[in-house]
Amino acid sequence: MNNEEPILDEAMDNLKEAAQRIRATQNRVLASGLVDHPDYGELSHRLSAALAMTEAAFVEARRRSEQRSSG
Repeated sequence: MNNEEPILDEAMDNLKEAAQRIRATQNRVLASGLVDHPDYGELSHRLSAALAMTEAAFVEARRRSEQRSSG
């Protein structure tokens, strides 16, 4: 399918941007010292999970893109 590559490229761009934004939010929470605050502990945990999932999706999209390029 010829239309897979643009979709994978767009996915990687969007996932990269999403990871950067999640990291920025995570850094703000950390810098504010709110990680241990009862109202922000769960948010911090969910940001970590979201970042891990986003990075995993990026790696998968890149893997598929590389397979398309070499195959």
